[in-house]
Amino acid sequence: MENRLSLGEQKQSLIYGPVSSRRFGTTIGISLIPLKVCSFDCVFCELSVHTNVLTLERHTYVSVNEVLKELRNFPTQGVDYIALSGAGEPTLAANMGEVIDALHQKYSVPVLVLSNGSTVFMKDVQEELRKADAVKLTFSSLKEESFKRLNQPAEGVTASKVARGIEEFASSYAGTLYFEVVVVKGINDDLSEVRKTVEFLAQFKPYHIDINRPARPGTARYLELPDKELYMPLEREFPAVRVF
Repeated sequence: MENRLSLGEQKQSLIYGPVSSRRFGTTIGISLIPLKVCSFDCVFCELSVHTNVLTLERHTYVSVNEVLKELRNFPTQGVDYIALSGAGEPTLAANMGEVIDALHQKYSVPVLVLSNGSTVFMKDVQEELRKADAVKLTFSSLKEESFKRLNQPAEGVTASKVARGIEEFASSYAGTLYFEVVVVKGINDDLSEVRKTVEFLAQFKPYHIDINRPARPGTARYLELPDKELYMPLEREFPAVRVF
């Protein structure tokens, strides 16, 4: 595990929102992880800061009771999802499954997990994700070189491992499944590479496959926005695809 800053130096809100988005409607977010504790150090990270703790280790950072106590201050009427997301990778919370169970007991709002997909090959993570009403997994390339350049993952995370994890999880998940493919110019923006990734994901019949182009510079200032029109044919080829 690589540490850039101690966890005690990183503070953020536990609950945030409501937030409106084109993809998921109105959500209230829960951040179970301290700022930038993540399994990736993505070049396109919208926070524009490097990961402080690069790890695959799961820990409990906030208790279920803390989550429920804070959430009482946020009205849930008109909310489409309660989303586990935040400024780190939510599946690194060892009590993620317990939090989902508690939210189901207290609220009628569906629970969504927004994950970078890095831990989906882990059996305990798969089991806990199955409790969620909806799951979004990011998987941006089947090519190991592109995967590594984009995500700068923690040791032990590879494109092939994540692909196998997606196959295992998707085959037994009964909820609403979303996939995200992040396209970065000069890394994985070739249409044939994106098509192969989309073909792989489409076999699991997700609700949507969103092709996203990072609008912010991320941690790598050289990033340029790929041409949206290049990927529009994929919307016609694959009904689940949306290009943003």
